[in-house]
Amino acid sequence: MKYEVIRSLGQWQGLRGQWNALLADSRAEQLFMTWEWLDCWLRVQRSVTDLRVICVRGPGGELLGVAPFYVANYRLLDILPYRMLRMIGDVDSGAEYQTWIASKSDEGRVCDVIVRAMRELRSEWDLLWIPNLESWSGAHEPMVRALRAGRLGIRSRPRDFSTVALPADYDAFLASMSPNRRQQIRRNTKKILSKPGVDVRKVTTRDELAPALDALFRLHGKRWRSVGQHGVFDRNVKEREFYECFAPEALNRGWLAVYTLFDESEPKAVQIGYVYGRAFLQLQEGFDPDYSPHVGNALRTWVIQDCIRQGLTEYDFLGGHSEHKRRWLAVERTGMDLLAFTPGLRSIPIRIGVWPRGSYLRPVGSKVRSPDAPARAPGLAVTDSQII
Repeated sequence: MKYEVIRSLGQWQGLRGQWNALLADSRAEQLFMTWEWLDCWLRVQRSVTDLRVICVRGPGGELLGVAPFYVANYRLLDILPYRMLRMIGDVDSGAEYQTWIASKSDEGRVCDVIVRAMRELRSEWDLLWIPNLESWSGAHEPMVRALRAGRLGIRSRPRDFSTVALPADYDAFLASMSPNRRQQIRRNTKKILSKPGVDVRKVTTRDELAPALDALFRLHGKRWRSVGQHGVFDRNVKEREFYECFAPEALNRGWLAVYTLFDESEPKAVQIGYVYGRAFLQLQEGFDPDYSPHVGNALRTWVIQDCIRQGLTEYDFLGGHSEHKRRWLAVERTGMDLLAFTPGLRSIPIRIGVWPRGSYLRPVGSKVRSPDAPARAPGLAVTDSQII
C-alpha cells in the first residue's frame, strides 16, 4: 500500500468517482461521510482550503482508505499556536459519527498507513481532533490501535447518543410504552391531526423544498426565542447555508426526509432528517409555540409511523440523550470524542486536560467554530476524560 496527500480543492474533486464505493465497503458507512456531505460543506466553508486528505491506495491505484482532514489554526490562551487536524464536514452541519474510511478487508493495514502518513507530515500539524465518534460497534478500534502503534498520545471522553429501535408495526411501538404515555400520545396526536384543515406533507420535489426549509428556519428560531434563547439557524449562518446546499443533493439521492404539519396551508411544525440505509437520522425541527405545545410531538408521531411504513428499523436522535428522548423509547449509546498528539513539551496542556473547545484552546478568528460550541456548554470540560 502507498499513500498520497490531497491538498487542493481541485485534487479533491478527483476523488469523487471512487469515494462512495469505498464508503459502502467500510464500517464508516454513514451519511455524514458521503462525498455529497463533505463536498457541500467545503463549498459552504469557503475559507477552508488547507486540506490534508490522506488517501491509501493499493497496487493498482485502487482507493482503499481515506482520512479526510483539513488543518485549522488554534491558539491556547490566545498565545500558543496549534495546528489542528480536523474532519471535513465536522461542524456547522449537524454531522455525527465521522471517522476514517477503510476497506473492511484491510482496516488494520489502511489505518497503519494513515498514521505513517501523519508521522511523515509531522511538521504540518500538532493535534488530531475527532469528536462524536460512534464507538459502541468497535469500528474505531483499528484507528486507535494504529495511533498507539505510531506512538501518538490519545485522550478520549464519553459522548452520549440516543436512538429508537423501530418494530414492524406502529401498534407494537406504542405497546412498548407505559399505558399513561401511550394514552398521552394518542390523545394529543388525535387532538391536532384530526382538526379540519390539518395535514402533514413530505417534501418530494424541488419546488416544495425551499418553502419547507424557510418554514424550518423560521419556526426553529421562533421556538427557541420563546424560551429566551437563539436557535442554531439564527446564530450560525453557515449551518443554514449548509442545509440549503445539501438538502437538494439529498433529495436527488433519495436521502431527504422533510415533513411539514400544516393548518389551513400554514406551516405549524417542520422536521428534517435523512434516510440512510434503514435508519432515519433526525437532524432538526421547529414548531410554532403559539399554536400548540404538542404540535412538535404530533408531527414526530406521524414521522415515526411513516418510518415504520417504509420498513426502517431505527429512528436515530443522534447526539445527546434526554428524558424527552427516553419517553420516545430511545436508548442511550455511548460514543467518544478523541484527541491525539505527539509526546513533547507542547503536548503538556493537552495531556493535563485542555480540549479544543471553549475559552482556552479555540480556532484563530473563529472562522470555523469548535465542535459543540456554542450550542453546548462552553468552557474547559475535563470530566470523565481518559487516556486510552
